[in-house]
Amino acid sequence: MYKQKEIALKLIGLLFIFYFILSQAVFAKGIIKDNSNAKTESITAQPNHYCEHQQWLDKTYCHFFYGIDSAANTLNDWSRHEGSNLNSEASTSGRLRFGWEPRSGDFSALDFRFKIRVKLPALEERVELVLSDQEDDVNGQELKAARSEELGNNKDQAVVALQFKRSAEDKVSYRVGFGRGSQIYTRARYSDMHRLSPDSTLRYFAEANYYSEDELGTELNAEFAHVFTPKLAYELSNSFRYRNKSNDWLWRHEMQLIYMGKNNSSYLFTAMIDGLSQPNYRKEQMLLSMRYKKQVLREWLYLELEPYILYLRREDFRPSIGIALRAEVHFST
Repeated sequence: MYKQKEIALKLIGLLFIFYFILSQAVFAKGIIKDNSNAKTESITAQPNHYCEHQQWLDKTYCHFFYGIDSAANTLNDWSRHEGSNLNSEASTSGRLRFGWEPRSGDFSALDFRFKIRVKLPALEERVELVLSDQEDDVNGQELKAARSEELGNNKDQAVVALQFKRSAEDKVSYRVGFGRGSQIYTRARYSDMHRLSPDSTLRYFAEANYYSEDELGTELNAEFAHVFTPKLAYELSNSFRYRNKSNDWLWRHEMQLIYMGKNNSSYLFTAMIDGLSQPNYRKEQMLLSMRYKKQVLREWLYLELEPYILYLRREDFRPSIGIALRAEVHFST
């Protein structure tokens, strides 16, 4: 059964990649279908008129961006029905991240992450398509070395899912798809935000989920944020995830200090500890890091430098010193 689900997930990914390649071929040949909607036609034509005259970096980004945008608008067209918004086009947002994260004892840690989110106005902004290689749950980790299987991280964290709400403003969202190692899953999440003062906010969510192998589960998260100045902010996060299959809790406590520097740069200082409730409430790992992020060359390209110290239980909490080097591409419509 697990093998069949893994194959199904890979087929879905291959179909999306095939459509993306096909859209690139359409752009390259300048094939523009007649359409009464002038706006849609101009957007489809733009890559051929604009991308070919760019430098190689801009040209690569341009074709990739409009390939994703074309695929999203095709999905939106398929979703149109009587009474839906016939003029608005799909909106896409996401990022690609390429990283090298060497640390003492492991100098070959390469990491690639992606996340694409598509909103479909044809369905009244109530449905989103999510494609990602990471779960947006309480156990998500930026550093590859901190994604331990003891804390519920699978090597295959690919996510293909549909998320929908009863209305665009609804605080309850529902999701169904594949995740956590190609498991079929569904979830319901309630999220909200309260402004405690002009400078302080409290964000939280609670969810119930069911995974075909992990079975029933719940997740709780609360984040307190305070803005000291326009350039300095503090955030405290506490998270818990219950797994019915193993009858235990995964927990995390994290503090972050964010400073906005000059010339589109930022500094993020992080102190994090997480662990399990079984066989007792104990820590599994600790992390201290400082991430420097700067926009370079283009408004959509960022570089990150993150020195860190990681303590893992499986390594007897010996300090492992490392540095993460990343390039990140952002896109949105």
